[in-house]
Amino acid sequence: MGTKKKLLFVFNPFSGKAQIKNQLLDIVDVMVKADYEVTIYPTQAQGDAIHKIETEAGDYDLVVCSGGDGTLNEVVSGLMTITPEKRPELGYIPSGSTNDFASSLGLPKNMRKAAQTAALGKPFLVDVGVFGKNRYFVYVAAFGLFTGVSYQTPQEDKQVLGRLAYFLHGVKALGEVKPIHARVEFENQAL
Repeated sequence: MGTKKKLLFVFNPFSGKAQIKNQLLDIVDVMVKADYEVTIYPTQAQGDAIHKIETEAGDYDLVVCSGGDGTLNEVVSGLMTITPEKRPELGYIPSGSTNDFASSLGLPKNMRKAAQTAALGKPFLVDVGVFGKNRYFVYVAAFGLFTGVSYQTPQEDKQVLGRLAYFLHGVKALGEVKPIHARVEFENQAL
């Protein structure tokens, strides 16, 4: 028997309505049946996924993450610190309360099917943007009015209210509006 491919599975156990807890065995089973040796890592705090990926992902053939857009962003940020020739491919199993990025890519909403896509699907390229030298993002980068709402909305509120939690905390943020000055650079041009 040949050497198995190695997969690092990083997930946010509290993402969305913590639905991954009921699906974890099925997800890992899909990965093992795809002939991967799987290492499982539940994130412990905000920023934890970045550190785990930066320090260990270069030793894996595939990284799969599960969580919301924030978890995905942390994993991508960690991957971008790894040199391209050592950087593993990334699979995503959406489990957040909104999952805008996954919806835009047409990823399955069913976690088992998303795991099959992550482990067996055909890779494709996505753009990754950067603020400054090391603040990476996929899908959307935001600044200005309501930017902090998605980060400041408590997980408990998101689990109970879903998308409505963002709206309620956005209304609360109206009193915190301040002007922001920005410089945008692209293709050697600046605005």
